[in-house]
Amino acid sequence: MTKADLFRLLVVAADAPDPLFDYAEVSRWPTGALEEMVGLQFVRPVQTGLTAACPHCDDDHVESVTIVSPSDDTEHPKYFIYCPASLRVEVTEAMCRGWTVNVDGLAAALASALAVSTPKPVVPGRLWRLGRMRVRDTTREVVFAVRLADDDAEALMRHVGTGGRAVVFVPHRVPEPTRWPGRVPAVVSLYDAAVLVDDTIVLDPHAVIEAIDTADRLAELTGGVSLDACGKKLVRAQVKAEMKAHLDDDMLVAAYTLNGSFDKAAEALSKQLEKKISRDSVWRAVQRAKKAGTFETPDDSASVSRSVASQSRDRGEKFAKYHN
Repeated sequence: MTKADLFRLLVVAADAPDPLFDYAEVSRWPTGALEEMVGLQFVRPVQTGLTAACPHCDDDHVESVTIVSPSDDTEHPKYFIYCPASLRVEVTEAMCRGWTVNVDGLAAALASALAVSTPKPVVPGRLWRLGRMRVRDTTREVVFAVRLADDDAEALMRHVGTGGRAVVFVPHRVPEPTRWPGRVPAVVSLYDAAVLVDDTIVLDPHAVIEAIDTADRLAELTGGVSLDACGKKLVRAQVKAEMKAHLDDDMLVAAYTLNGSFDKAAEALSKQLEKKISRDSVWRAVQRAKKAGTFETPDDSASVSRSVASQSRDRGEKFAKYHN
């Protein structure tokens, strides 16, 4: 395992609740790696409740530690665990320690990589504001958040805002877009876009820009609404309203002029468009055209027929556009 591999292991663990590395696990890390990760503030010691893995068994079963006090001040306490195979096994104090991911340290290292300000905790241990980063000819707010795929993530997402302009960095797991309130922001996974080089986090600029561009395109396609159930319903309603508008007054008036009556025009359009067109719709369109001074009876009825058919084709093309 290289130091770069260890960094990827840590960012995956950062998205897990209460990650814990015990002595048995860190002893398999490269020599000196634990001390380096502590020095980089990516890892910190944590109280484990005084347990230790058995050093005699291949399965590294973890047991509670019993402390035996020394008989005088010249001796040190001794630590023992129970093993089903070896019975009483002595362990060292170091074997009783545990370590966890220092998410505050990750936030600080990310802020340094982005050359933005010092992280400001918004929700301690879960979400930090890192300042603003320059993206082309503008700036974007940068946020670092962990465990956005957890059940309580919506409360964290509300701190990001609904505008969709923020760039949200996460250690590993990217949340479902439908969980965001409002527009979906750009979300960048450190696991996919960052590497550890010479004790420094280095970001892939192409991965970051691609995440931002994808979020912007999605916001443009959806009109800036969220993709939750309510947002999807709103998008469908907007599309239906636009489709309905394509059955415009010109088509209704042309059908009336061609057929010579409101009833026949409604019947012809209903058959042609395969949807119910009411007599009243045709009548109201004609009245609006007369009031606007645009109502004319063409001399060539065939040209009117072509106009109606053409508008029907246009409607079909628009329908295909919105449903592709």
